[in-house]
Amino acid sequence: MGTTVRRGHRSRARSHRRSRHVTGEMALFASRCFPQTIKIPARLRDRPLEAVFGGRRISVRLAHVFRKSGVRVLGDLHGRRVGDFAWMRNCGFKTLQDLDSLASDFAHLPLSGSRSVTASRKANAMVFAVPKSVFRLRFEEMPITKRLANVARSKGLQTLRDLHGRTRLELLQHKACGWRTVAEIQQLVERAISGEFNVARTAKSRAVTELLTLLEQGISKMAPNDREFLLARICGMTFAEIGRRYGFTRAWAHQVVVKALGELRKSWGPRIPRLLEMIERRCLSSPTGLALSPALLERWAGNPSKPFHLSREAQVRLIAALDKHIPWRLGGAPKRG
Repeated sequence: MGTTVRRGHRSRARSHRRSRHVTGEMALFASRCFPQTIKIPARLRDRPLEAVFGGRRISVRLAHVFRKSGVRVLGDLHGRRVGDFAWMRNCGFKTLQDLDSLASDFAHLPLSGSRSVTASRKANAMVFAVPKSVFRLRFEEMPITKRLANVARSKGLQTLRDLHGRTRLELLQHKACGWRTVAEIQQLVERAISGEFNVARTAKSRAVTELLTLLEQGISKMAPNDREFLLARICGMTFAEIGRRYGFTRAWAHQVVVKALGELRKSWGPRIPRLLEMIERRCLSSPTGLALSPALLERWAGNPSKPFHLSREAQVRLIAALDKHIPWRLGGAPKRG
């Protein structure tokens, strides 16, 4: 009996030490993620927290952390780093986000002398700067998550131009917008600036080769399940056969393939839809009405510098699945959709 009790105590002690070790690692990681130092203007340091937060929504979690850490007036926050509060009990990532947003609000308050210059620089660093060359890119035609799509819709963001001049703090005030979404927006702007979504760079003579290259690159970036289902479909398998192979229903296989096709169309912004339109016009502009076939695709693609992984038949099926208006055939009569 005594041996069993001692073993239980040792087991709980080891579990407690592991828990403390994991908590410490998470706190160190959080402190690196939130290095911002809280700077409270001198005129506000004697004010109690309630006087400042009266008109501002502050989470119950953050208020609890303030009480436990002995913060009673704003001056108690001055000079402390946001990440230092990660060591407090029940202070999670969301609470640190709230505190970081609060610290940024104080950093944007007008100060005197050189401090006002520093504050203005910090404010400018928090503003999205979108060049005019990518103003027309629409959120609905770019590769974004459903979370970002909901934020853009609620904020009235239709093009990247609507994002220009807005601050990250403005977006973070939205209930469903966190730091991950803000980082996604920044990456989207950087990709647009680098020319990944530039439609004007496409030459008609290279439209087919560029389309096939972008499609294969887009497929390689997909989630493994989506990629396997899509490849099985364009290689000629029915939805029922795909479902039986992977242990799902036909309806589920259809849903996964449709989702994968939608993501593939947007993987390079408006470039893939524009290239598909060019191929459609090329087929329909012929007096006899050309139907896209493996042989025709081979002739249009020419001799690319790098070989493609997909067969010509799979490429034809993929193009036809992405654009229902392109007539195609693998043998026999032309098909549509």
